[in-house]
Amino acid sequence: MRQIQLFLLSVLLSVGLARAQLVSLQSDKSIAVADLSDAKKQPRPLAEGFDPCISPDGKSVAFTRYDKDGSLFIAVADTATGECHLVKGIPGKSSYLPIWSPDGSAIYFNWSLGGNWAIARVDPAGGNFQILKDLPRQPGSYAWFPNGKALLCSDKESFFELAFDSSGKASLREIPKSPVLTGLSVPSRMEVSPDGTSALFDMMVPKDAGPKDDVPPEAIFLLDIASGRITRLTPKGVNAFLASWLPDGKEFLFTTLDAKTDRLSICRATADGSGKPAVVFQNAKEPKVAR
Repeated sequence: MRQIQLFLLSVLLSVGLARAQLVSLQSDKSIAVADLSDAKKQPRPLAEGFDPCISPDGKSVAFTRYDKDGSLFIAVADTATGECHLVKGIPGKSSYLPIWSPDGSAIYFNWSLGGNWAIARVDPAGGNFQILKDLPRQPGSYAWFPNGKALLCSDKESFFELAFDSSGKASLREIPKSPVLTGLSVPSRMEVSPDGTSALFDMMVPKDAGPKDDVPPEAIFLLDIASGRITRLTPKGVNAFLASWLPDGKEFLFTTLDAKTDRLSICRATADGSGKPAVVFQNAKEPKVAR
C-alpha cells in the first residue's frame, strides 16, 4: 500500500511540474523557485545560497553554497520538497556557478585549486568528478548547446564554439567577430536558444554610463551564432543582465536594477523586440527557466 501511495504522489508531482513553468531565482541570500504560469504566487525559498540554476526537468536546483569560512561548494535542492545536499566528490573548497548539462545528467561549474581555475563536472548525486582538460582555448564564460555536444564560449576577444567528440576531445570553431563587441565587457552569463541558432548574453556598456555611475550599466544582447551578428535587445536607460530563455525561444526573462531605488526585478520580454518588458517578480534576480 505504501508503495502505491508513493507512486501516486510521484505521478501527481510529475503532472504538476509538467503544467507549471518553473523558474529558479535569487531572493536576498536565498535561492527560490517560482511558477511563471502563476506569477501571483510568491517565490518559494529553498535554501540559503547563490547562483541558482534549475535543472531542465524542473525537479532540482543546483547552486553555490558558502560556509562561514568563505569556502564555496556545489549543492542541489529538490524543488518539490526543499531538501538539499552538498554534492560529494569535488576536491577543494572553491566550486561555484553551476549549470546543468542539457539532459540533466551532470552539473558543470567553475572549479579552482591552487589559484588556477577550470571547468569541471560532477554527477548531481555526487561522484564522477572530471575536469575539462586540454581545451584549445579557455573560456571566460560558457553555455551548452541543446545537443549537449558543444559549448558556446566567450573571452575578452570573441565568441567561439568548443565541440566535443566521443572521446571528450574538444575542437575549436571561431564565430565571426562583430564590431559591436568593441568597448564591451566579457559576458557574465550566456544561454543558447532552444533551437541552437542564437544566444542571449549580457555585457557592460561603458558608453551608456552617466556621470554618477560607479559601474557601467549592462544590456542584454542577442548573438546569431552562425554569422556572429549581434543585436541589442534592451534599450539605453535599462540596466539589464542575467537573462534566460523561455522554452518557446520567443521570449526571455532578465534582471533589472532600478538606479533610483536599488531594487532588483525580473522582467519578461520578447526576443524580436515587440512589446514592452513586463515585471513578473520583484526583489529577485538571476532567473533560470526549466525546459
